[in-house]
Amino acid sequence: MIKRRLAVLMTILMGSVFMLGGCGSTGTGSSQNKPAEKQDQAGGEEIVLEEDDFIKSIRDRGRLIVGCKMDVPGLGLYDKETDSWSGLEVELAYKTAALIFNVSPDEAKEQNLVEIKGVTVADREDTLENGDIDCMIATYTITPERGERFTLSNSYYTDYVGLMVRYSGKDKDLNSLGNSDIRSIADLDGKYVGVPRNATTRQDFINYIETMNSVKVSPIFCEYESYDQLFTALKKGNIDVMSVDVSILNGYVDNTTKILDARFAGQHYGAAVRNENASLISYINKAITQ
Repeated sequence: MIKRRLAVLMTILMGSVFMLGGCGSTGTGSSQNKPAEKQDQAGGEEIVLEEDDFIKSIRDRGRLIVGCKMDVPGLGLYDKETDSWSGLEVELAYKTAALIFNVSPDEAKEQNLVEIKGVTVADREDTLENGDIDCMIATYTITPERGERFTLSNSYYTDYVGLMVRYSGKDKDLNSLGNSDIRSIADLDGKYVGVPRNATTRQDFINYIETMNSVKVSPIFCEYESYDQLFTALKKGNIDVMSVDVSILNGYVDNTTKILDARFAGQHYGAAVRNENASLISYINKAITQ
């Protein structure tokens, strides 16, 4: 049996994530059909790697199919020029495959045991529900409602919703922000706030505003299918604010925009699988703890 050499997942701080590349398709290896071993204590609880027909089907196929974001640096990013993937969520996919096929994460990459399919905030749930992917590891916030629709993993990353505005850059005053003069959430009354469709951002925003007893604001929300569309709308002035998770904003900020200091609504990311394929979650959770 090939010795398992699972690397330790680094503790990720806000704005500080690592990026390691890898792109996979169908592959073979001498140890692929060997069952993964049960693991002992992890975080005080035993995580048993479940064996059923779904896990066997992944081994028989020769690869794990995972949906990841294509445009979130540090979490899930696809480079067209090099045809490669990088980010924490990509690494988690390979660590999960390593457990399923009983190899090391490096061997999972070498043997192409992961096939990554790009998903967006608008289509990721449908892609999973339709069976086009085995699991989704794509900045998916854990909520009770989503826990009823899919089986969710433990959290592997925590982020916060942030605000990005146009930045004039005409003087040294970092508070000189475009024409909207927006410095905080208190300045958003009547402003157009762009949020991603099918995300929790809009409701999180509303919930947070309701807790601001001393300030009453009523922004106008505009929903967009992708982050690229949001960013384009901000640059063109169709919206005053782009509001998504800070890790996503970090991938778009440039010398004409600025991310405000405001942070709210902690987002705990988890992987998702269809309820009938819940056995896969044990492998993902084990990869997270390791």
